[in-house]
Amino acid sequence: MNLSFKDLRFIIEAIEHQINAYQERLQVIEDVDEDEAADLGNDIKFLELLHADMTTTLEQNTTEREDIAYEQALSEALEETFAEWETIEAMTAEEACERIRAISNQALEEL
Repeated sequence: MNLSFKDLRFIIEAIEHQINAYQERLQVIEDVDEDEAADLGNDIKFLELLHADMTTTLEQNTTEREDIAYEQALSEALEETFAEWETIEAMTAEEACERIRAISNQALEEL
């Protein structure tokens, strides 16, 4: 299943809310109902693992999206520059490298 950034964020917040609700309930019944307390403890552990997994997925997706955006911005900037080079006299390798570095930095700033 492919979930969007917003979907993942919503699910993570719902899990956090449910963990908090279970923890509050656990404090109330801890000494009264051992069976329910054990069930809640197990559910909390499960939700914490699910939360960690979803958070990792969200972070990976965010990093991948940033990488793709950077590559796209850099590619577009380089295409524009190379198109301009056809009308400019030949550059030295050092000048070309400097220009590419500047384009790369500009692409990073646009993110």
